[in-house]
Amino acid sequence: MKVLITGAGGFLGKRIADSILRMGAQDLRLHFRQKPPKGMIEDLRLQFPGASIEVAQANLLAKESLEALVAGTDCIVHAAAGMRGAAADMFANTVVATRNLLDAATAQKIKRIVLISSFSVYHAETLAPDAVLDETTPIERVGVERGAYGYAKTRQEHLFLDYQKRFGFESVILRPGVIYGPGGGAMSSRVGINALGFFFSLGGRALLPLTYVDNCADAVAQAALKAPAGSAFNVVDDDLPTCNGYLKDYRKRVQKLRCIPVPHWAFLWGSKVLVNYHRKSKGQLPAVFTPYVVNSMYRPLRYTNAALKAIGWRQRVSTADGLTTTFQYLRGKP
Repeated sequence: MKVLITGAGGFLGKRIADSILRMGAQDLRLHFRQKPPKGMIEDLRLQFPGASIEVAQANLLAKESLEALVAGTDCIVHAAAGMRGAAADMFANTVVATRNLLDAATAQKIKRIVLISSFSVYHAETLAPDAVLDETTPIERVGVERGAYGYAKTRQEHLFLDYQKRFGFESVILRPGVIYGPGGGAMSSRVGINALGFFFSLGGRALLPLTYVDNCADAVAQAALKAPAGSAFNVVDDDLPTCNGYLKDYRKRVQKLRCIPVPHWAFLWGSKVLVNYHRKSKGQLPAVFTPYVVNSMYRPLRYTNAALKAIGWRQRVSTADGLTTTFQYLRGKP
């Protein structure tokens, strides 16, 4: 089976290629918007000398080039997405790019397509405190209230489900929580934000739904090669820390921060004040945190990876080891 991985040069994409080869795949096509990261292809070929590893460069916004990208493949793992930048860029690189890829894939009758989605698509605002967020939790109908990234990922997943219904390819969806590890970001906004010289601790006692990047890549590989068609999986690790616990370890092992803890009730009240001011000032101060966002992202919830374990996934890097490796990396950054 020939597997195409889009976004193979990204933080997660690089590890997906390694994990799929570890699972025994022998025929990969790796997509890069520009050049592969230095040494990546050479390292993979050295580690997996029996595998065929192709390199394909393409801009997923250039629709006319994509049938050649997908031609001859049996499975597409779609990891490319817009992660940052202006809202319009994020939408284009996530939603428009996915539509172009799906048009090419369905024209070429690709058998199996795996989408890397996100926790941000879940309609979590109505869940009770300490409820379990799992694969039965509904996804947002629109997602616009979850911010630019959440909106783009929600639209992407609805688009994917619509194409699957119309064209009947085998679909698998993975929804990772907070992907972390060397090379990734230091602090999820679920933990808090830096502002005015202080770190505002927002997550409190809520669990932080972490997945170490290698564990997440293993989950993608396992699901891509082994999961039944129509499956969806949350991707989180075992032994999750609370946001407060993560922040305490970060301050101890990486960097001292001047912290201001913000209780959930105060955060919710402040978000209402911010929304009112945003309206009265006609947008002078962006309403980044709305009551909807606060209740969706910062309410204490529980998470499960039981569905992943049912198809054979196991956590390769323990949470303790993952945090130690990540904090060592962050501490050594200039």
